[in-house]
Amino acid sequence: MHISKTSSVKIPLFGVIFFSLLLAAASFYSGFSFFKSKSTFTVDAVTAINAKTVFAAQKSNKPELKFFVMSFCPYGNQMEDILRPVFDLVGKQADIKPQYIFEKISDLSNYCKANSGDPTQCATYVKNQYFKDEAECKNVIAQNLEKCQDTKEYIKSGDNTYYASLHGRQEANQDVREICAWNQTEDKKIWWNFVGNVNKSCTAQNADSCWEDQAKKAGLDTTKITDCFNKDAINLIEKEIAVTTQYKVSGSPTLILNGVNFPPETAYTQDNTGNIKIGNKVFTQDKYRTPNVIKEAICASTNKPGKECNTVLPDPAGSTAASAAGGCN
Repeated sequence: MHISKTSSVKIPLFGVIFFSLLLAAASFYSGFSFFKSKSTFTVDAVTAINAKTVFAAQKSNKPELKFFVMSFCPYGNQMEDILRPVFDLVGKQADIKPQYIFEKISDLSNYCKANSGDPTQCATYVKNQYFKDEAECKNVIAQNLEKCQDTKEYIKSGDNTYYASLHGRQEANQDVREICAWNQTEDKKIWWNFVGNVNKSCTAQNADSCWEDQAKKAGLDTTKITDCFNKDAINLIEKEIAVTTQYKVSGSPTLILNGVNFPPETAYTQDNTGNIKIGNKVFTQDKYRTPNVIKEAICASTNKPGKECNTVLPDPAGSTAASAAGGCN
């Protein structure tokens, strides 16, 4: 299911239609997502090549870093891995808090018709080689529509409002469970352990049967989480939607530090040569999503940085190191 987002990326119209059709099927049914390179912007949205973007830190006694994710967005999971050592180092100096991205659907019928593809355009799609023939095109669109209209794929409120997460119902369920765990856990290390366990052991296809063991391993009370889900899911989702709407967030991951996007979009360039100045240090575009750079941004936003800010956090290893650009939208 696609969460819409206005973007300055230039894609041919029929390419948009084609990818919308295929990604609607892939991300809605199979848990795949569209990885959008955040390094691609129109020229008027970026600074000149080699110019430094200065991070305009908004200082406070205890900075608030909101990180917006979906529980099974791969790049969101990578950001959680990146933020874990940041939390371990400066978690007492900053409020590092997860936020979850949901979509609210008031009219499911019209929503599905608008997002499942237009069968009257199949001749055009075939002409542009997006499908081998009109029969295949119409079949894909019909499957899209049928799946979209399946109410079991959503969390539903009493007034027939539907709530979705990009990778399907089980991701939406897990989003809520992770919110419940956060709210119930005074020691946030337990929450971080829980999310780390889920990221390693569960998927958007088995989360409903997988999460409980991971929660128990982390030391959480699964009965309390289930009770929270059953009683408060809609209220919790609405609160998340209010926050994502306030900050105009739709992509996972997104970082908001004391109300300011980090890094700012002006720090990216089309040729990946962007850089950003934080305090008296300059970091290149490929380092923006690394623990040390995020730590530097937090410390720059603190009125009285602690000695922990002098610690240099190492770059992530393995797949997490590849998260410099991209997200689920």
